[in-house]
Amino acid sequence: MLSKEVNSLMGNQSSPKKGRALKTSYEASTILRNYWETIHAAKKAGKPIGYCSGNAPVELMYAFDILPAYPENYAAVVASAKIALPLVQMAESKEFSHDLCSYAKINLGEVFWEGKGKPEMPFGGLPTPPDILLTTKIPCITQVKWWEVLRDVYHCPMILLDAPMLEGTVDNQPSEDQVDFVVDQLKLIIAQLEDFTHTKFNEEKFFHCLSLSDQAGGLWHDIIDLRGEAVPTPVGSREMCGNVFSLVAMLGTETPVKFYQKMKEELQYKTWKKIGAIPNEKYRLLYENIPLWYNLEMLSDVENKGAVFVFETYLRYVWGGRIDLTDPYRGYAKKILSDVFLNMNLQLRYDIMARDIKNYHIDGVVFHSNRSCKRYSLGYYELKEMLLERLGIPSVVIEADHSDPSGYSEGNTKMKLDAFIELLEERRNAGSRG
Repeated sequence: MLSKEVNSLMGNQSSPKKGRALKTSYEASTILRNYWETIHAAKKAGKPIGYCSGNAPVELMYAFDILPAYPENYAAVVASAKIALPLVQMAESKEFSHDLCSYAKINLGEVFWEGKGKPEMPFGGLPTPPDILLTTKIPCITQVKWWEVLRDVYHCPMILLDAPMLEGTVDNQPSEDQVDFVVDQLKLIIAQLEDFTHTKFNEEKFFHCLSLSDQAGGLWHDIIDLRGEAVPTPVGSREMCGNVFSLVAMLGTETPVKFYQKMKEELQYKTWKKIGAIPNEKYRLLYENIPLWYNLEMLSDVENKGAVFVFETYLRYVWGGRIDLTDPYRGYAKKILSDVFLNMNLQLRYDIMARDIKNYHIDGVVFHSNRSCKRYSLGYYELKEMLLERLGIPSVVIEADHSDPSGYSEGNTKMKLDAFIELLEERRNAGSRG
């Protein structure tokens, strides 16, 4: 049963229209703006804010009433505004390596900016100084070294969560020893946050944050399944990349729960009515790695040829995740360990990808060999070969960077994708003749 609010959103949607495929998606920009305005207001009011990196235990920050600001997300916003390059160049002029993650360079370019010509930063820039830093080794080591630089600049405490890499089966369950290891660290972080805030840990509030996080993660998984399983798919990648923000930065609050509940209901309606994101869906694509924030148009340009990205490992296996609330600490530790693609070995990544290719009726895969995120990009040519030999699924590798546009060839990327879609068409024609 659709809610009255979503029913009113639907109106008469018998066919796709220009603009966003989902009316709910228009709320994403409001959520983003309100988030940054709230953090700036908190900073001005003297309330504690912390810089939080991706996949760090943000629910603990909310449980201690510390508002988390995400330099990585902010760097993506800067790249989307197409003003990243001067910040990247400033960081490199300060002897930060060209090979460093462009998220870090955008942030460090702002931190160490000298002279005139600084771009006008969206939402007034990152609020400074942070009162505390929270990070993890799970996605990459760069985050830790980057946060150490910020710690030295702002002279604030830094908390680190470590985690082992998984080597399991497609079920992706960490060992009991691995879970114990993360639970011990979570309890240490709680003690560190008690010292920092001079307050006693409110376990009931933390469990409530975990419940909200689990609800948001469950709704997001439902959304991924709805759009992936539906033929035609109701919404493509470009739009969904803008919808993931609240799952990144606001887990543990009510905002993503309400937003994704409404989105899920709209998707259910569109799936029921078989309203597709494009008029004539021919080829269903999987996108692997972080999107090109400065050129999200790449994800929708293929739609002119009847192709649509229906699934992205970045949206499913980097953010969100479910939590077993019957055993909150261990459930939270398992979620931290097991729902991040960057924390899995190559065989496990292949097994999961093969399952998703089947479940979401994928015709081809686009790998983004990302100069900034080398850990994510490792093994692409091995995966490419495995997918073709074992599943008969073709793929193509594009080379770029998720936030630094220097060195990116839009023409070369378009040529590769056009040729790839022609290949899919040739294979389908050959199959129908056979």
